[in-house]
Amino acid sequence: MNKKEITWAPLIPLIGGQALGAEKAFGKPPEAIYSFGGFEANDSHYVNYQQNTLGRKDIPYVLLDSENPNIKQVDVVTGTPPCAALSQLNTGTTAESKGAGCAKNDFMYMVFENGIDVLGAKVVIVENAPALFTNKGRPVANKLYEICKERGYSLTLFKTSTRFHGVPQGRDRSFAIGWKSESAPVMNYYNRDRKDFAEYLQEIPDNALHQDLVINKNVPDEPYYNFIKTKTNRDVREIMVEENVKTTLNYVCKKGWMKEANEWFHKTGNEKGIKYSDHAIMKFADGKGVWDGSVHVFGEYMNAVIGRNMVDTMHPTEERSLTIREALHMMGFPEDFELLDGLKKMNHIAQNCPVPTSRDMHLEISKFLTGDLELSNTTYLRQNNLKQLMEYDPNGTDTTPNLEEFFG
Repeated sequence: MNKKEITWAPLIPLIGGQALGAEKAFGKPPEAIYSFGGFEANDSHYVNYQQNTLGRKDIPYVLLDSENPNIKQVDVVTGTPPCAALSQLNTGTTAESKGAGCAKNDFMYMVFENGIDVLGAKVVIVENAPALFTNKGRPVANKLYEICKERGYSLTLFKTSTRFHGVPQGRDRSFAIGWKSESAPVMNYYNRDRKDFAEYLQEIPDNALHQDLVINKNVPDEPYYNFIKTKTNRDVREIMVEENVKTTLNYVCKKGWMKEANEWFHKTGNEKGIKYSDHAIMKFADGKGVWDGSVHVFGEYMNAVIGRNMVDTMHPTEERSLTIREALHMMGFPEDFELLDGLKKMNHIAQNCPVPTSRDMHLEISKFLTGDLELSNTTYLRQNNLKQLMEYDPNGTDTTPNLEEFFG
């Protein structure tokens, strides 16, 4: 197959980072945008970008569970089903609400099943939490393997981090890829050059959308940040980067300043500081930890663009939090990409794959379809880009791996 002949479509694109990465890799827009009922609000940003910002009115948005959907088969289906079940941020306490037994994992199976059975894809890829690559996600990965095996497809689990794909963000993710092949291909590893956090944000042009939408205007007033600033009379970001400490609470604790900070908050009448430090001192006395909502400071690269990291991160060179545009930029979105409803929907930014990470995954898919990837001798391959190694021998003689050893 020639690269120009490859057709593709997203299934559950959500905000669209993975789909935009696929478009960069394949060099062409999707044939359609597929999803399921219930995801319309999350998908709306990507649908708006394709149909309105780029003027591609001919790209339909199709719900596969609607009555008589208009379906066009494609070579590649790329999906970003919800990762909440395996996410570290999931606070559920039951098997039904968290982990491998959570019903939200069903959307991963639905992408694979519909991608192959309905859309006829030769390759199906889904992005999910790093736990998919661990024992915690083993039952889910096994189920995906069974779906592939029953249809004559092989499976690859590929773990990577955004910092290996040219973006200064430490976002570890796992990909499950079903290949129409008896043996899984051996994907290339990536370690692209990248700018540091501050340099990367400087790339944003002045006319980019959402520059004025500051995520958290209270960041400069955070109690521990101001205590450190007053005590040291230095740029807090500079000293924290020097000592490789990521939050102001951790820095105060590292220096043994908690009691002094508490006294300063009482002396200056800082009600938030009094509340936070009184609570922390009590918890520490009981040998317990505390939830850390203090300012986050990053040097070379920031932690994953999720939850509190988006809200509490201090800009690397300015005394403020990030803007919506900067958060989108850290996910690799183009400067004209619009987040509908702005700050109200900022959580949607984190619910996806960074564009550059997706681009590299789909470049490998393109190589497979054009016959430019070597095949392993196994139907179930696991590759770890963080360690740049295969954790199941592709040159082994067995086509069915020993799953006990595979996940060991």
